[in-house]
Amino acid sequence: MAPELSSIDGGKTTPATAPRRKITTSFQIPQLWYDRVESEASRLSTSRTNVYMRALAAYFEAFSKGSWEVENDDYDPTRFYTKSEDAKGHSYHARVNIPKPLAGEIAELISSGAVPQYRSVADVIRDAVYHRVKQISRLIDDGKLEQGADMAMLLSEEIQLEEEAVHAEQLIDAMRNNINRMFQQGTKPDTIKRVLAEREDKANNVAESYRAKYLEVIADFKERLERESKPKRRRRRD
Repeated sequence: MAPELSSIDGGKTTPATAPRRKITTSFQIPQLWYDRVESEASRLSTSRTNVYMRALAAYFEAFSKGSWEVENDDYDPTRFYTKSEDAKGHSYHARVNIPKPLAGEIAELISSGAVPQYRSVADVIRDAVYHRVKQISRLIDDGKLEQGADMAMLLSEEIQLEEEAVHAEQLIDAMRNNINRMFQQGTKPDTIKRVLAEREDKANNVAESYRAKYLEVIADFKERLERESKPKRRRRRD
């Protein structure tokens, strides 16, 4: 049975006047990976150390490529596309169910550390979907499917903005109606004042484009409350 510990020897860059020395590092690896390293070393007629060094070189080369970034213009089949948002910070939430065997393979892939870009299940799925869409779109109609997917994403963004506008308007109208009703029903001024303060504290939850209008409605009610709370002056009789 193969040992649990394995070591690698690597060179360290030092000044020209100093002799080059090797650094020995010991680390633990799963039995599965040790067997694969040993098999690869045997296939290439080389040492396990060389296999380890190649793996490290591939690891750091992956980082130097900036593989977490998503470029929208040029597709590179050798890169890993794991970013969750585009350059403008936009994203689309999708939830899918996958077979248990596949989920197990994904979990094993992540835990192995073989691909440093795969830090979570979401990273693996995003990368897989991105590559597959690009490949199929070119295979089917030379980019027309990809163009359709991009158009669908744009449409989704526009629909989202439209829904945001509708919800904001509904929120403002509902608040205006509710506060008006409180005035009409003779609700105590202190209660109305408290309700307005609570609404104002939560203004950050309103879409930025409609926040000013939301706060303007609150300010109008505050003025009305102050105006109606002032005692009325009695006319002096001659």
